[in-house]
Amino acid sequence: MAYKIRRASREDWRELKALRLAALRDPVAPVAFFESYERAARLGRRDWERRASGELDGTVTFVGEDEDGRWGGMLSVVTTPRCAEVISVYMLPQHRGTGLAAELMRTAIAWAGGREVRLRVHQNNPRAARFYASLGFRPTGGTNPDPRDPSQYAYELALRPD
Repeated sequence: MAYKIRRASREDWRELKALRLAALRDPVAPVAFFESYERAARLGRRDWERRASGELDGTVTFVGEDEDGRWGGMLSVVTTPRCAEVISVYMLPQHRGTGLAAELMRTAIAWAGGREVRLRVHQNNPRAARFYASLGFRPTGGTNPDPRDPSQYAYELALRPD
């Protein structure tokens, strides 16, 4: 399947909201997202516009559209002077295994402009860990406790520039 990868804009707030809420309802969400569905569902239009545009915190969201213009997946990138951090990666179930995630990741890596790219993956998400490893990401040794269950954690992976 061919996808168009592009940066989300303020006008995409409805699509971003729908995809994010779908992500938070997905059975894999408890190990992929720390935001609750209830919290996200309470956000108003202005909040979603700010998220879509990156106005809120400088986050850039890339989306993959299918041939009919429907969103199949997304990921967001937060930058610091030292690195780019990939967050909020999600593909709708029917778009998993189609290459969309790899296209989005390649876009984010290119957008990082030679900076190190980091991300976190939950310990109970081996499919995602294998995918990121296939792209060259390697563990840094850093971990973060799961805010909902401190006995669980996400570990950090990095793709260092050549």
